[in-house]
Amino acid sequence: MRNSDMKHLPGILPLKKREETQNRWLFHRLNTLLPSLMKKHHLDMWIIAGREYNEDPVLKTLYPSSIDSSRRLTILVFFLDGNQQVKRWVLHPNPNFEPFYERVWNPEDCDQWECLKRLVEDHDPDTIALNYSTTFAAGDGLSHSFYQHLGMLLDEYTHKFVSAQHIIVDWLSMRTSKELIAYPSIAELARQIAAEALSGAVIHPGITTTEDVVDWIRQRVLDLGMETSFYPTVDLQRKGADMDRLEGEIIRCGDIVHLDFGIRYLGLATDTQQLAYVLYPGEEDAPEGIQSALQSALRFEDIVSEEMRVGRTGNEVFQRVMKKASDEGIEAMLYSHPLGNHCHEAGAIMGLYDQQRDIPIKGDLPLTANTCYAMEFNIKQYIPEWNQIVPIYLEEPVAIIQNRVEYMAKRQVSFYLI
Repeated sequence: MRNSDMKHLPGILPLKKREETQNRWLFHRLNTLLPSLMKKHHLDMWIIAGREYNEDPVLKTLYPSSIDSSRRLTILVFFLDGNQQVKRWVLHPNPNFEPFYERVWNPEDCDQWECLKRLVEDHDPDTIALNYSTTFAAGDGLSHSFYQHLGMLLDEYTHKFVSAQHIIVDWLSMRTSKELIAYPSIAELARQIAAEALSGAVIHPGITTTEDVVDWIRQRVLDLGMETSFYPTVDLQRKGADMDRLEGEIIRCGDIVHLDFGIRYLGLATDTQQLAYVLYPGEEDAPEGIQSALQSALRFEDIVSEEMRVGRTGNEVFQRVMKKASDEGIEAMLYSHPLGNHCHEAGAIMGLYDQQRDIPIKGDLPLTANTCYAMEFNIKQYIPEWNQIVPIYLEEPVAIIQNRVEYMAKRQVSFYLI
């Protein structure tokens, strides 16, 4: 079936409404989340500077919809004053920065750097956070030349420079109440597209290839006026195959079809993995051994949900999950990560696909409330009907709300049947 034949999914907003929604969210985040994070991390001042074609990645999350780049130079300054309120200043002439930020630079008086120096001297902060980090890519957006220039400009304050990496991790990974209300609908949009892709409307056994399904998904998301959060993957588990995750193959009866896919909508990304089984003529469901393997995967999901608790580090969650799975005889791998503006968002990670052990620094971060995660994993189980061990790959978007894991989209509890 052509993408043009598929119906438009409900709930997708026109462009103007999307921008209005994202602007409301940004204003709310600046008024509520930012002050609490500056207090949490004991920061007096946070300076972010960027220029067109070499943007700091954090700036994209701080711009209102009508601002698309830093142009020649944009400087944002946040200052936690004596009343524990955050002053938000922008050093740029564009009036569209208001009311999100107060424009404090007059081009007729001085240049932007001189204005910045005056702000620092007038408020004399004890700490000045800058976006540099050896660990978190999203926290390393300050260019080398800008760092050097700030060192010369603020030479009397360089001993007060600190990395903004920890406030950046929280800013990117933590969601406000308004975002948490909407995020499940975004995850559900992705789930509906996945259900379309893993159906007989798209997949014709013996004809359709895994690459055909990838192409369909990418075009479908584009036609809906959105974008994928990463390049989708479609692969197969097949009886008798000498390897798993077959790609570039024609989909046949008896195959398990695995989809790894996400969308980006309203500035937020999703990441999900779903499974379908291709029925033989006369079959009404997947073989019992395959269904049993899925039930083991669902039990593993329950274990992860039980162990994901606010304050525990990613490494602690990983170790507790893997021990409990081992005790129950489940052979599993766990490699979960936060979701947010980015598909692989900054924040606490629980294992890596190629490193099933404690992860330094990123795994040492604690899980935080009001944060969304991609619960990503696989289990392996012997399938009697296939006489082989088969991996089951799944990934569900979840949120930690009031120290409880909530699924953000309808949880897959059975195979899509084709």
